[in-house]
Amino acid sequence: MKGRYKIRIGDELFVCEEGGFAYLPSGIPHAFLNLTNEPGEIVVVYTPGGGHKFYEELGPISRSAQPDRAAIAAVFEKYGMTLLGPPLSVDSAGAR
Repeated sequence: MKGRYKIRIGDELFVCEEGGFAYLPSGIPHAFLNLTNEPGEIVVVYTPGGGHKFYEELGPISRSAQPDRAAIAAVFEKYGMTLLGPPLSVDSAGAR
């Protein structure tokens, strides 16, 4: 992992430093936000495989200056997930 991330797993918030690790189990709502001004990098491992297809579609539409939430939700739905919200913000309280 490159960057510094705020991560929500269920109702808990964490800060994960560069080189850290977070387990985001399926079926548990989760989100992550890069807290730096630099591009971040994460390695996501899915078992069984195939999760890369989700990110290949999500990446381009989520990087725009004003991402289209409906388009993002449609990608989530296509892959059997639900987009919950609102997105994490840098100033939201509670991260450990």
